[in-house]
Amino acid sequence: MDQPDLAARLQSVVDDLEIRRVVHEYAARVDLRDWTALRRVLADDVEVNYHNGRTIVTGGDEVVEYIRTNTAHLAWQHHNVTPYDVQVNGDHAAGRSYLISHQVLTDAPTEVLMMAAFYDCEFVRVDGAWRLHRMVHQIKVATFHPIQSQPTASADIPPAVQH
Repeated sequence: MDQPDLAARLQSVVDDLEIRRVVHEYAARVDLRDWTALRRVLADDVEVNYHNGRTIVTGGDEVVEYIRTNTAHLAWQHHNVTPYDVQVNGDHAAGRSYLISHQVLTDAPTEVLMMAAFYDCEFVRVDGAWRLHRMVHQIKVATFHPIQSQPTASADIPPAVQH
């Protein structure tokens, strides 16, 4: 393998990992309510289409403010994202990420909202770093479930993990 081929292949791997990191950083910073770090993964002209098209927010600062405002009612949340199918074309890229989210409302701490969704994303390289440029959030299912401190009577729970 000649040097240019190796360099191109290595750059492809680096791009793929950095784009996946943007997706993970987005989710982690939302969960941690780290608004400054969240802003760093967003392009200035980012456009996010939330909740199956019900809300479109444009601009990095505006997206951060939208998320901050619309998660203030949550006691906590946890986004588990799995990026798939990252396609890089120069300084632009696209990919889909699957999302499983758990959220507990401050006013309803005995229930958890469980959501299955996906993010279709476009990314752009800005000053050498990948940023989220466009995201479409498609919810497939969202449902509340009671949080139980004890398992059902028929559950066989090993002693090591019992409360």
